[in-house]
Amino acid sequence: MDTDEQIIEKQPKLSVVLDIINHDGRHLHQERMKHPYYGYWGRPTGKIRWGETMLEAAARELKEETGLKAELHVGGFYHKLDYDVDGKLLEDKYFCFVRGIDPKGEMLTQSDGQRNEWLSDVEFLAKERRFSNLEDLVGYIDAGQTFVVEKKVYL
Repeated sequence: MDTDEQIIEKQPKLSVVLDIINHDGRHLHQERMKHPYYGYWGRPTGKIRWGETMLEAAARELKEETGLKAELHVGGFYHKLDYDVDGKLLEDKYFCFVRGIDPKGEMLTQSDGQRNEWLSDVEFLAKERRFSNLEDLVGYIDAGQTFVVEKKVYL
């Protein structure tokens, strides 16, 4: 809410993206099994709820979507703005990347709307349908660097 004008404003979406690494050095990936983006591969994601910290949201999403627990810490931030061909802003999204090591538990191979699989970077990049924003960030993620990236995308 713009308190001076008393107008309800659109707010950006705020989500966590999980980079969970197993003991073999593979990353946890998900194939989306619902629309939109049916059949696309990426890392587990989820919205940060009101009153929830980034790490609380990451732990909740990891448990809900995969059945796993892991040692978690914030790895970086990615801000993506999607525009149409006329330059109109369609989506404004912030992603908090959370790294997880030492995963424990029985992994769910499928849950509500996604299929889970451990993949190497080479296996992920060989997937025909993958989220391009993750492809852009794999280098930062694998180097273990903390990062902040902002990107404008014109569709």
